[in-house]
Amino acid sequence: MGYSKEIYDKAFKLIADSKKEAERKFSASLEELRGIDTEFYKIELKLAALGSEIIGVAMSGDSKRLEEIQAECDKLNAQKAEKLRLAGLKKPGFYCEKCKDSGYFEGSLCSCVKDVAKRFAYEELSKSLPLNDCSFDNFDLNYYPDSDDKNGNPRKRATAILSLCKQFVDSFPCGRSLLFIGGAGLGKTHLSLSIVREISAKGYGVVYGSAQNLFGAAEKEHFSFSGDSSAEDSLLQCDLLVIDDLGTEFYSSFAASLFYNIINSRMLSGKPTVINTNLSFDELEKRYSPRITSRFIGAYDMKNFIGLDIRQKKALQNK
Repeated sequence: MGYSKEIYDKAFKLIADSKKEAERKFSASLEELRGIDTEFYKIELKLAALGSEIIGVAMSGDSKRLEEIQAECDKLNAQKAEKLRLAGLKKPGFYCEKCKDSGYFEGSLCSCVKDVAKRFAYEELSKSLPLNDCSFDNFDLNYYPDSDDKNGNPRKRATAILSLCKQFVDSFPCGRSLLFIGGAGLGKTHLSLSIVREISAKGYGVVYGSAQNLFGAAEKEHFSFSGDSSAEDSLLQCDLLVIDDLGTEFYSSFAASLFYNIINSRMLSGKPTVINTNLSFDELEKRYSPRITSRFIGAYDMKNFIGLDIRQKKALQNK
């Protein structure tokens, strides 16, 4: 799973904190029971005394007394267990019986850590993205005209693209990357967020952002000379990278080099990428060079969105 180190750290911390909290509550309940059940308190005192005695007896070699102490301890422990049962108290076990709270099982991250990390990752995405507002189910094809013009039939085109996005999710992480081209307000971001919603719900690590924000963060990190490369690493290593509004970022030699490295590295490692842009393919080639657009041709399903600005349509309907 391509989650960030921070997400995994939070997952490990939650598991550790949950266990500590369970132990704290159990200790508080024990203390309360001692105050209201003097017999329970006496049992614990007797067990403590026998525990101290057993060390000296074991060293003396008095096997008979050792057996007597053991039998007495067994009897007291049975009485203690019964009182705990009647009080509804049970000593906390492991948060995860599978890995015994180590976080690892058979040499790999345990499913308990992955499940918690998955929840944190989705929460983090939801804070900054309208994931609950964008889904395949509410992608309304009625906003696309069902008529042919020189560019084709917008509704038929949108229907085919919606089907492709669903196939992308179903086959993830296999399959080709996606490049969405078209003007503003045609549904590129809606479908991209729908993909993010589905892929993150499957438990994969997703990085989503505008080209300006993603490239800007990596460039700031690079020129801080701190030695930290977490921003760029996340772009290269996440399970799914979604770059929105490609072409709106400040163009620099660093940004161009970074973008080529992202496209090339993720293509070679088989990690899918989704890119949205308002630029035409010719404009992409002029801005980023043919060596980048050639990789789009070889590794991406490129889809052109056509029609009228849906955001404008919705705004007019709400007036």
